Amino acid sequence: MKGLACITALPALILAASISAILVAQVLPLQVDKIVNMGPEINTPFDDFAPSFTADGNTMVFNSKRLGEPYQNIYICRREGGRWTEARAIAEINSPYNDETPFITPDGAFIFFASDRDGSLEMPADASGRIRVSYDIYVSQNIQGRWQRPIRLPGTVNTAHHERSPCLSRDMTALYYTTWPFGNIERAYIMSAEYREDNGDGSFVNPRPMPSPINTGQQDISLSPAPDGKGFFFSSRRPGGYGGWDLYFAPLEDGRIGPPVNLGPGINSPGNDVHLSIIGDSLYFCSNREGGMGLYDIYSSTIVKAEPLTIIVRDKKTGKPVETELNLFTRVEREGAEALTAELKKRTDSRGRATITYNPAVKSIDLNISEKGYLPLFETIDIVRAAGKPLVLELSPIEKEARFDIHAIHFDFESARIKPESIPYLDALADYLKKSPSLRFQIVGHTDLHGADSFNKKLSLERARAVRDYLVNKGIDASRLTVRGAGASEPKVHKKGPGHDEQNRRTEFRLIE
Repeated sequence: MKGLACITALPALILAASISAILVAQVLPLQVDKIVNMGPEINTPFDDFAPSFTADGNTMVFNSKRLGEPYQNIYICRREGGRWTEARAIAEINSPYNDETPFITPDGAFIFFASDRDGSLEMPADASGRIRVSYDIYVSQNIQGRWQRPIRLPGTVNTAHHERSPCLSRDMTALYYTTWPFGNIERAYIMSAEYREDNGDGSFVNPRPMPSPINTGQQDISLSPAPDGKGFFFSSRRPGGYGGWDLYFAPLEDGRIGPPVNLGPGINSPGNDVHLSIIGDSLYFCSNREGGMGLYDIYSSTIVKAEPLTIIVRDKKTGKPVETELNLFTRVEREGAEALTAELKKRTDSRGRATITYNPAVKSIDLNISEKGYLPLFETIDIVRAAGKPLVLELSPIEKEARFDIHAIHFDFESARIKPESIPYLDALADYLKKSPSLRFQIVGHTDLHGADSFNKKLSLERARAVRDYLVNKGIDASRLTVRGAGASEPKVHKKGPGHDEQNRRTEFRLIE
């Protein structure tokens, strides 16, 4: 095939690129700093679209239709001294027609892009006799600083329909792209193809749709692999989003694609958000959200990372490690919106260790352990205080006068009404009691040190009764539970204020027999 030789060495050249600037694994949705418009060096009152970067993050390509230009062109700019240079059109690549959605390889050696230039495959003329030229995928190689004349991508990827938004896998052996029937973007879906070398020539073959749950028939477009290889980013108009196209992440583990996660309102908007790129700690995408400089603009942000949390579980009496299951619950408050909640189960190993990766927006984690032969453990982990060192948790064997506290049972202000977020912990306690039918407990309510003694005593008793009533309604024999209100008379710490009040407000369970 004419021109095929220019991409014969594609995998070797790309694999030699430096790809050290990658994102470590994150629990999604991603947590980012403020979303920033990249400004007049990049954006215009027209469309600025589909940013793609070299591995060092210092070269960006994108497409734009600027003042006086009848069609989309591909632009390039570089970061110098912390600022982006003025973008220039790549004359060697652009044609008199549309050239769009570029992807630059990590080493900057190749640009893949879509174009409806002369030579692209055509649909039969319509009823009016108009020629219908589709978008095909093209590639250009950079040799000694100069972009070569693009060729239509060798292989079986291109068809008479539209092929756009090319992107390569991390190992450069797979091509991902978006396709839809000519003139009908509502039927857009995401494809993949394999790179193959035969007789010294290379081509992309065996095109096939990406499986569900990535393709859903809801205009799924613009896929790019996560830099750590643990999933895919893409855009979709599937139900449950925040606007038009939203950005999603689909995890990949052991070759299986998990349910996609919407990246959330911290990134997505009521407009259209597409073409995400991640380089190091920086995130880029394009959007036609309100407040931009034109139609589609390119935006950036910094990813907020979180260090994994190591938990060690031991026997309180012997100090020996305990292999057990951790039940973890997180809650992220959102202004003007429903809180985000998540539940995770993690098992400690033979050393009693488990490592937890969490959304950086999470400030605390509520943990529950219910292990046979031990009292249940309920712990609220303050992420900031726990950072930087392993967190050691001790399980108390069931013995005379044993007791445990639960700080994760919350009530309405000055009320015994249990808040909904407390239900998972109460249900876990009910399950524990059902598995240990011989145990009886006194439930003791405790308040912080604010307020009158008489009020705190009454309130703490009412809250202890509310907890007992909930457990009884879950099938626990009422004769196994007694109640007492301690008010503020038995504080954990003899101090008031943030950090102290939370320790004193608790529901205590004392073993009767």
